[in-house]
Amino acid sequence: MNKSSLWPRWTGLAAGLGLVVLGGAWVPAVDAGPAENGLAQAEASSALPEVWQPASAEDEEQTWRVVLQSPMGVAALNQLAIEGFISPVCEKALYTHAAYGSFQTLLQVQCPTPGGVSTARAYDEMRVTLNRFEDTINDFSIERIYTD
Repeated sequence: MNKSSLWPRWTGLAAGLGLVVLGGAWVPAVDAGPAENGLAQAEASSALPEVWQPASAEDEEQTWRVVLQSPMGVAALNQLAIEGFISPVCEKALYTHAAYGSFQTLLQVQCPTPGGVSTARAYDEMRVTLNRFEDTINDFSIERIYTD
């Protein structure tokens, strides 16, 4: 199963479920890289840290299944939707952590047109780090990447 074949399934589900509001749901990811506080990062730091490796087809399938069945996974997708990063023209890639495997996954979304909800800055890439325990997403963090 390739990356782009999964996108329409979760695009429709995330858009059809409406907003999921979970008070205090954002928790910084363990060893997730430069996204300490979810603020936008300049292009100079936009290279992926070496701990991220492309997810295998099996890991991708498992990740999407867990994301779509977990309230926190749906909340992460809703955040992407709110900021305009769920689109068929955006490129998506899944990565797994070298030490934690698929228990820590990075979803990288790059769009050709900068977007976001900030009136001060637009960004053309978002990274969502998903942390899971067994078959449930425990928390996620968002990193926004922009060019100066």
